Amino acid sequence: MSVSIIKLVAIGFIKRPANSLLLKQCEELYIYGVLSQLARFSEVQYKDLATLPEQVSLGHELSESETLQKLQQICKSTRTQYLLSGEIMASATSKQDLYVNFKLFDAHSGAYTVDETETLVLETKMIGDESAPNLDPQELNRVINLTVSQLMKTIPGANEDGKADYLAPLSDSLQAMRLILRAHQTTSVQEKVMLYEAAIREDIRLETAYYHLARTYKHEHQFEKSVVYYRETLKASHASRRNKAVYSTEAGISCALLGRHDLALQWWLRAIDYDATYISPYFNIANTHEDQDNYAEAEAYFLKAQELAPDDFRTFFNLARIYSKMGIWEKALSQYQFQLRTEDGDPWCHSDVATCYLNLGDIENAKRHLEKTLTLDPEGEAGQYAQLILGGFG
Repeated sequence: MSVSIIKLVAIGFIKRPANSLLLKQCEELYIYGVLSQLARFSEVQYKDLATLPEQVSLGHELSESETLQKLQQICKSTRTQYLLSGEIMASATSKQDLYVNFKLFDAHSGAYTVDETETLVLETKMIGDESAPNLDPQELNRVINLTVSQLMKTIPGANEDGKADYLAPLSDSLQAMRLILRAHQTTSVQEKVMLYEAAIREDIRLETAYYHLARTYKHEHQFEKSVVYYRETLKASHASRRNKAVYSTEAGISCALLGRHDLALQWWLRAIDYDATYISPYFNIANTHEDQDNYAEAEAYFLKAQELAPDDFRTFFNLARIYSKMGIWEKALSQYQFQLRTEDGDPWCHSDVATCYLNLGDIENAKRHLEKTLTLDPEGEAGQYAQLILGGFG
């Protein structure tokens, strides 16, 4: 069975000079809200491209065909399939209405598949007023929900299981959301931590603050704190099953880096309970069993990973290594031969195949792959090893 992940990952916003604090604020919250709701709504991977060039998003400086070509290039460079761009505009007739326009670009077709405009009615002062606006998070969230719902209906294969008619707001506290945005923008680790903690004080349900704290501590090798905040993320989480599996997998990695492999295994098994189609915990469990010389257990989890992702070359490499350690050379050879279909230019792959043939007593095929290894890597370690073995044949 092959697992298909919908890659709605490139999210951009039209950057034009905001004529008020309100417009600037709405743009930031809208971008962040859409990203967060997408994470909860479906099995979607995403990246934030909130600074798309104005001329690309608007198409004012480029022709329509040039704009689409540029979007195609962005999708290719970010390895994405879909790109969502948006714009918030003040109404020309009403001081309380904003218009939210969003477009969904599909890299496969090279065209927009969605082009919608929704009205955002706000309890606020005049659009041009620079004083602090009185935004209504519920109304902003309504438009965000509508946007996400529209998007999911247009993407073939998107998983809408468990979709609610109304998704809970990211946060009722605008201050908490602003703190998160500031934390994303700073490069100071200390400041990031302070801002994420401040956001949690503003709203203790703010899942994303716990998650980014966990990631920050993990990046700084403070693995104990990382595990604590991954646990808190799950407590506060309204995320999809896939994202809960990701949180649990990351917590397990932090435990493993602490040397607590027993706890790591528990976290990875929990990840599988959340989403049995998520491949990463299977690899992690298998590698842990392999390190403990439990080859049969490792084989079982690598085979499950291979069932989920039959085209993932890592499964062939890992199974081949396990079978080599178990001395089951026929199975090891079979896995390496599958890997060769896409890795024929890898000298070590040919070296491994040669090793299998040597252990099976097939000298001629062993020589053939050793010679290919030497051709591919004449000066490198793999080539030198091949030359040494070939020299032993006389």
